[in-house]
Amino acid sequence: GTVEFNMSLVGARRYSRRPFGWLRRRSLRNDVSTMSQSLRLGGTGGPTQPVRSLSGGNQQKVVLGKWLLNSPQVLILDEPTRGIDVGAKFEIYTLIDKLAAAGAGVLMISSEIEELIGVCDRILVMNRGEITDVVPREEFDRERILHAALRPVAGAREAAS
Repeated sequence: GTVEFNMSLVGARRYSRRPFGWLRRRSLRNDVSTMSQSLRLGGTGGPTQPVRSLSGGNQQKVVLGKWLLNSPQVLILDEPTRGIDVGAKFEIYTLIDKLAAAGAGVLMISSEIEELIGVCDRILVMNRGEITDVVPREEFDRERILHAALRPVAGAREAAS
């Protein structure tokens, strides 16, 4: 599908006219264009460009953009920068900061410690589905986080035997 189609998937009802459900295409296209500019979405095809023709980083931005058009209060991001280049990562980090500054709650799941240290206000470390440490920003320490992630969980030895 196109950038416009993908970005409209989550919030299509917002752009429909009652009672028939016709889309207000001009409003949708304006919002998608504004979001694309805000995300610094690359490519020259604009809203009608096929998503598959975009780079991995720009495809990730389209996924993020479709949720952002709904003005979420809480956003859960699972490995949001996996497999994308450094420039696209920076842009996504900047967007996460803007969301948080605007009052949205952002829960980011990542296996990259440096990414978490650079973006988060607090890190909850998990091991085998159990929270093993809660680290506030002022106490961020790579060794502490690694130790908590690798610490044996109570009952794990019994289950392994």
